[in-house]
Order: sequence, then structure tokens, then C-alpha cells
Amino acid sequence: MDPAVAKAIGEVLGPFLGVLACGAIPVALVYLGKHFKLRHRELELEAELHGRDSQARLQALETRLVAVEGALGSLVQTMSRRPDLMQPPDAPQLESRLLTKVK
Repeated sequence: MDPAVAKAIGEVLGPFLGVLACGAIPVALVYLGKHFKLRHRELELEAELHGRDSQARLQALETRLVAVEGALGSLVQTMSRRPDLMQPPDAPQLESRLLTKVK
């Protein structure tokens, strides 16, 4: 490229790019401010949503825990009413019953 043409392009493009840069900086700052405010709000809403979701999961877990405790409680009550269920399989009392039934 001819040095005279390069100098002419530089003289024309220099001020143009300078004005463009000076105009773009405030626009970029406003854009970044709005963007990060929006992103911050999205993160707050997402955290709130996850908070509700975790509360629902915790409530479901507590409901299941109550159901399991009820089932175990009824099983313990049933076993305490029938002491023969508490005997181990190799207990002499059980063997004597089996021998009586076989004869």
C-alpha cells in the first residue's frame, strides 16, 4: 500500500474510530449495568424457586418418615402381643411344638 494512501486512511479513520469508541463506552457501560442487574434478579428468583422445591422435598421426606415410623410401631406392637414370634428358630419351645405336630 502506498504510504500516502495509508496516511489518508489514517487521517480519515482515526477521528471516526475515536468518536465511535467514545460513543461506545457509555453504551457498553449502560448495557453491562442492565445485564448484571437482570442476571442478579434471575439468580434471586432461581434461589427462591430452589428454596420452595427443597421445602417440598423436605415435607415429602417427613411424610415418608412418619409412615415408616408408623409401620415399625405397628410391627413392634404385633410382636409384643405374640411372644412366640420373638423366639429364635432353634429355641427348644418351637422344636417341641414341631415334634408334637408331626406325631
